[in-house]
Amino acid sequence: MPRRCALSATTLAAVLLMAGCGGGGPNSAGEPVPTAEESASVSGPGAPSPSPEAGDRPAGAPQDASRKSGEGRWTGASAAPALKDVRVSGHDAYDRISFEFADGVPDYFAEYVDTLRHGGLGEEVRIAGEHRLKIVFVGVTPRSTFEDREGTSAIREVRDLGVFEGEMGVGIGVDPEGGGRAGFRVKAEENRIVVDIAHGQANSQD
Repeated sequence: MPRRCALSATTLAAVLLMAGCGGGGPNSAGEPVPTAEESASVSGPGAPSPSPEAGDRPAGAPQDASRKSGEGRWTGASAAPALKDVRVSGHDAYDRISFEFADGVPDYFAEYVDTLRHGGLGEEVRIAGEHRLKIVFVGVTPRSTFEDREGTSAIREVRDLGVFEGEMGVGIGVDPEGGGRAGFRVKAEENRIVVDIAHGQANSQD
């Protein structure tokens, strides 16, 4: 009888020891429990996204302010494309000027200048805006002309600088946020040349 009681006591002690070690708990596999600091650093579908840097630009805004140029293409039977219309439109990260032509698009180059001048007369042309962007269409008909356009907060004004020896000049007054020159891009399509000008100053000021 005393021997049976001793055996029962030994068995009970083993059971209590296993319970104390967490053998039946939620972490029974023996994996370490993460600390509060480690749990906070875990990312997943529900984790908050990191905040954008203060210098991040809106998606789609052109960043380069250097000179641009490109070749045109002729799609009609005329000797040179003719400008038909000029439109200004606003977008979230940039504003756009669309130059629509008949019979293709001409060669072009665009750059910032200190002074705008009329192509044939050579006279200085004043324009609203802190910076002056000039685009020249090379190989257009003499009848290419348009009425000056008022723009947006970034594109203050668009002015016809006249046609001289097949080259048409267009002056664009630009007033971006930040004070520096705004980034811009130029894209030629079948019958249109598009100029996108960023709302803010460019990363490159060349």
